[in-house]
Amino acid sequence: MSDRPLHELLASARVYDLGQCYWNGMPVHPFDPPYQYYLFDYHEHVLKDLGKIEPGFSHGIGIMMTSMHAGTHFDAPIHMSQDLKVQGIDIVPYQRGHGFVDLPEPLHAMEKVPPLVLRAVLFDIPRLRGEEALPERYSITVADLEAAAEQQDLTLQAGDCALVRTGWGRYFETDGEAYLHKWAGLSVEAVRWLAERRPRLVGTDNLSIGVPDLFAAHRVLLIENGIYVMKSLNLEPLAADQCSLSTVVVLPLKIKGGEASLIRPIALA
Repeated sequence: MSDRPLHELLASARVYDLGQCYWNGMPVHPFDPPYQYYLFDYHEHVLKDLGKIEPGFSHGIGIMMTSMHAGTHFDAPIHMSQDLKVQGIDIVPYQRGHGFVDLPEPLHAMEKVPPLVLRAVLFDIPRLRGEEALPERYSITVADLEAAAEQQDLTLQAGDCALVRTGWGRYFETDGEAYLHKWAGLSVEAVRWLAERRPRLVGTDNLSIGVPDLFAAHRVLLIENGIYVMKSLNLEPLAADQCSLSTVVVLPLKIKGGEASLIRPIALA
C-alpha cells in the first residue's frame, strides 16, 4: 500500500466521465415514459417575492420528470422478474404504489445499494475487430470476450465491474433512432460467461444489454444472479485512451423503494 495520502494519489489520476447527457428528446426505451426537464421558477418571475427578503435576489428551479431508466442508469435486480420471481422470490407481495417495501434478503431497493468503488475491466470488442463500432445487431460471443481479455492481458475477477463496449454509445446524441432500434449487444452465452465470473456490476454502452434476445441478459444477470447492471454508458473516452483497467465509482441515488437510478459514474486510471 502506498504511503502517499489518498488525495495525492487521486490528484494524479485520469478521470473519465462515463455518463451520457440528459436532455428533452433524448433516446429512451419505447417501453418507458420520455425524459422531460422544465423550469418551474424563472429568475424574473420570483424576483418580486424574493426581492422582499433580499433586494435584487432571485432563483431558477427546474423540475425533472422521468423513469429511472432514461439515459445512463443503474438497475437493481428487482427491476426485472421471471414468472413474477426474482432470485426465486415472489416479488408481488412487496410492491406498493410508492415502491418496493420489506424486501427479504437478498433482494433490496435502491436505498440499500451502497456506493460502489470497483476494479473495472473494459472489454473493447470494436477495438478487437478493428472497428469504430460493432455492426447493427451484432451479437457478442464468448470468443469475443475471451479474445478481448487476452488482447489486454486481463482477467475479470469476482466483485469486479465488467464494462462491455459495443461502440454504440457514440450514437446516443447523434443518431437516436439507430441507438433505439439497431444496437449491438451481448449474446446470452456471453452474458452467462460474464455471470460465471461473479462480477458485482456489468455495464454496457447500448440501450439494452442483449442481442438478439432482448430480455435474456437481464434474466441471467438480474433475476438469476443478482448482479447489478448499468446501461447507456459513454465508454468512448476509455476506449480512446485504450484504458482497459480502471477503478469505477458509481453512486446511485438512495431512492427509497426504488428499482433503479439515474447515475453519472466515473472511472479513475
